[in-house]
Amino acid sequence: VVQGRYEPAAPVRRIEVGRLTTPRTTDRIPAPVNLVVDIGGTQHVLAVLEDSPGRRLAIFTDATSGTETPEIGRWLVLPMLAPDARLTVDFNQSVLSYHHVNPRVFFCPMRPAGNHLPLRVAAGERGLLRGPR
Repeated sequence: VVQGRYEPAAPVRRIEVGRLTTPRTTDRIPAPVNLVVDIGGTQHVLAVLEDSPGRRLAIFTDATSGTETPEIGRWLVLPMLAPDARLTVDFNQSVLSYHHVNPRVFFCPMRPAGNHLPLRVAAGERGLLRGPR
């Protein structure tokens, strides 16, 4: 759990991100703010997507991606606050995308370029446990 702040992205931008489709597609999604967090004395900036009205997502990968967590990253669902707002960022609340649950139905956005934390985020959801069907 760290403290963070929203940094406005002026002018409001749209970021091209991949979609989890077969074959892969891209989409330009509004990214009205950046999330700025200080972890261990280092400042990190993540682009925040607003992929549907009223929902902000910081989709990120970290040093666990591809080994301990899915390679495509995880979601941090964030509150709809004004630019320049301060907020508590709880990486324990990181979740897997809906794509992990049903890839044939959900075509979720992938992590924007640059949304990689060069450290281990050993918190939040890390994978699905699948039992017998």
